Amino acid sequence: MIFLEQHPPLFDTPSTELPKPPVPYTTGWRFTAESHGVSAPTLVTRGCCMNGESDKIERKQLSPVERCLKRPPLPGGKGNDSITLEVIKLLKGGDGHNSQVFTVRLLASGSRSLPPGGTELVAKIYDPLYFDDDEGHLNPFLCMDKYYTHEANAYKALGGFQGCGIPKYYGSYSLDLPVDSTRKRTVRMILIEHIRGITMADAKPEWFSHAARQHIMKSIVDLESRIFEKDIWLIDLEPRNIIIGSAQDSQPRIVFIDLGHALFNRRRDDPLALQLNYFLGQYISPLLRWNEAKTKIYAFSDWIDWDWDPWLEGEFAHTVASITPEMRERWSDE
Repeated sequence: MIFLEQHPPLFDTPSTELPKPPVPYTTGWRFTAESHGVSAPTLVTRGCCMNGESDKIERKQLSPVERCLKRPPLPGGKGNDSITLEVIKLLKGGDGHNSQVFTVRLLASGSRSLPPGGTELVAKIYDPLYFDDDEGHLNPFLCMDKYYTHEANAYKALGGFQGCGIPKYYGSYSLDLPVDSTRKRTVRMILIEHIRGITMADAKPEWFSHAARQHIMKSIVDLESRIFEKDIWLIDLEPRNIIIGSAQDSQPRIVFIDLGHALFNRRRDDPLALQLNYFLGQYISPLLRWNEAKTKIYAFSDWIDWDWDPWLEGEFAHTVASITPEMRERWSDE
């Protein structure tokens, strides 16, 4: 008789199949959140959000709720204001999502920096309990800390773009969710402006004229480059994270959303990245970073039916004078 060697399964139980309480973020739910001072952005290195062996063991031994109680979010600072909100509509969320995003109505606030009561806003909650951990490969607590600290700090750093390129930012918050009669677990949240429109991922290019699509792409390249000038690199700039104001406009407004993957100082924190010159604080021409060889446009290929590089060179010819030989060398092989 031949006995086959037993190997552990390549994948663990999907997080959506683990026992959890129902998702509380439903239409009509009212809750109170306290203002929270977000901590500095977490370091981003290779594998920084992956589960270690001890994490995988813990995942098998403890329930998802018990893990949340054991692993609260990074502390940050406690604020002095509280707000009461009511959920209007779920935009993205439920079990198996990286975040819970929904429109809310502002019911009460003690802060003068917030709009009047009754205003419709967007709340984004970073809840590890309902995070899709890729069948145990990702650590939901490290991921939530990363997304929250990076997104909240990115909004703060990009104050000049709020309301004209990214949503207005109304602060970071913390809320406690009851587990049972004696215990609560804490999650973090940000509050931003509600942008009307449709994401590029949900829109169809044929809804827009050739000129309108060129305007959209020029706006994307220009906005991303100006944000990069502020030393923030949006590595997750995809059609799903860009809202188009209206398909009827000849020059549609575009707004970037979802800054959770933003990198500060234009890089990760790996040793090799720390050795390179990123020309911090200097404008880097799109002719170096957005030409066809850099592959940035692949995500937008359905929107582009023209010869990209000659068009890019024409639209951003005025930036040639800003390019130094050192910059050309730095971005020649990326």
